[in-house]
Amino acid sequence: MDEPLSNLDAKLRVYMRAELKKLQKDLGITTIYVTHDQAEAMAMGDRIAVMDKGKILQYDEPHAVYDNPANIFVAGFLGSPPMNFIDATVIERDARMVLDAGIFQYQLPDDLAKLLRERLTGDKVVIGFRPEHMILSIERTPESVFQADVYVVEPMGSSYVVDLKAGDYLLKAISPITVKLPPIGEKVWVGFPPEKMHLFDAKTEKTVF
Repeated sequence: MDEPLSNLDAKLRVYMRAELKKLQKDLGITTIYVTHDQAEAMAMGDRIAVMDKGKILQYDEPHAVYDNPANIFVAGFLGSPPMNFIDATVIERDARMVLDAGIFQYQLPDDLAKLLRERLTGDKVVIGFRPEHMILSIERTPESVFQADVYVVEPMGSSYVVDLKAGDYLLKAISPITVKLPPIGEKVWVGFPPEKMHLFDAKTEKTVF
């Protein structure tokens, strides 16, 4: 199937992808489904092959591709809004590994620092974190890493998509409606759990962890 739902409106696409998935299961026929819509791929596929320029970059179950992307392209392709990326330099300070991103410095836990030493080819990395893993707060908390300006707030019903301006970066965060946010133009603290952070080798663009 080559993008069979592309000409349908958004509501009908949601219903039809469920019907197609049910039909495929009932018939028991292996089906290759081609789409540029990553939400369709995640919802319908038993396995996903992410391709770029004719090459398969990663092939696995949807949750595995989403949680453990093989490289920057895969990480940025899956997710809505997509993963945020920030360039950083790795420095050693008092035998600890620190990521210097300019807008913040982040000291890696020992287990992640060990992986970085084993797998990195240079000193340049790309930090990735998904919008739903970002923690926003008006006051600084133990999870807070840096401050950003609230650029735009997009109400989505059960949550907000918050556009943040930090240095030259425009980042997107998903925040529950129960979290109090400052007005547009004011600063907010941003954090993310270390276990949810992704790190990529800037030279090879492959995943470090």
